[in-house]
Amino acid sequence: MITDENPFRVHGVVTEDFFTDRVEELARIERTFREPSAKLMVYGPRRMGKTSALMQAIARHEQQGGVAFLVDVSTASALVDIANRVLEAAGRALGRKWRDAIGDFVSRIGLKLSLSPDATTGLVVPSLDLELRSSSLEDQRRSLGQTLDAVDAMARQRQVSLAIVLDEFQEIGRFGGESAEWHLRGILQQHQHVSYVLAGSQAHIIERMLDKGRAFYGLADHLHFGPIDPGHMAQWIDARLTSAGVKAAGVGAEVVSAAGPRTRDIVLVARQCFDRSASAGTADAAEVTLAVDDIVTAQGALLEATWMGLTPLQQNVLRAVAALTEGLTRSSSLRRFGLGSSGSTTNAASALVHAGHLVKAANPVGYAFDSPFFRRWVEQTTLGDVVRG
Repeated sequence: MITDENPFRVHGVVTEDFFTDRVEELARIERTFREPSAKLMVYGPRRMGKTSALMQAIARHEQQGGVAFLVDVSTASALVDIANRVLEAAGRALGRKWRDAIGDFVSRIGLKLSLSPDATTGLVVPSLDLELRSSSLEDQRRSLGQTLDAVDAMARQRQVSLAIVLDEFQEIGRFGGESAEWHLRGILQQHQHVSYVLAGSQAHIIERMLDKGRAFYGLADHLHFGPIDPGHMAQWIDARLTSAGVKAAGVGAEVVSAAGPRTRDIVLVARQCFDRSASAGTADAAEVTLAVDDIVTAQGALLEATWMGLTPLQQNVLRAVAALTEGLTRSSSLRRFGLGSSGSTTNAASALVHAGHLVKAANPVGYAFDSPFFRRWVEQTTLGDVVRG
């Protein structure tokens, strides 16, 4: 019998049966949560499911009586924003655990706070004065330090170990520079009752931050968050489709092959495949191809806008990466795709890597698309300019 609910989820944090694998990663993160003053850096490409795994680890840690919370740094635009998000996340998490947590924050933090009820939980949540956003960088650094120091002091007073996850932590350098990175390192090193997990997905930024002589060099243990084993993903997809009433032996492997290594991309194709196959009650390789095309069509306006925002040389590099089976800077490739010199082509490819459109790859071309759907759009929409005849 076909179920009404799609057996795959891609929006928000994925939990329970919609989450799979990551056994070793979860164990390593939870071990960090249990160790006072431990520090772990979790990093890998986007759309691998890091945030869902981190939230899963937090939930399991809390089920065992621990205290942990996640702070999303990805959309912050000032250091005080990070301080405020730490304070708000701590207020929600600790307010459920400790009756006097909010009052403790007010007395310890030494900054002007406003208190407002959370619309979902009804808990009183503290936040810093918005005027701090226009304060000097030094004042904003101080606000972050005082906020984290208050959490550590509260944990020390209660004789508990507390864990904080800073998701997309690398963004701190975008608006605070290296001085903010060094300041954060100094804070984290002093805390003996808080363990930290620093998670990030912009590899080229994180790699620079980890260089010798930079702030985060040698600060934390490392956990690379790579792809889930393709065989496991294929079997899981087949099992999820079958449990939802769709006959799908072998379809999981087709989905993984079509979507590439990123967990979210794989699940997105599997989700669309179910929607296409539910009425017939069976799925096959043809449905997987059509599912990918459905996604490309749905994302078409965004993909076109991305394309139009690129330079002609960058567009030609993307055409080349989509079509080539040989080196990008070989003379035949440069001539065929109108790429000019090898130096300008390499620079354009590097810019596309930094923009998140390409990734370096161990293939003859040297590069691959970050998104399988952007690659498919380029193939369908732009290759006619260079492959006619």
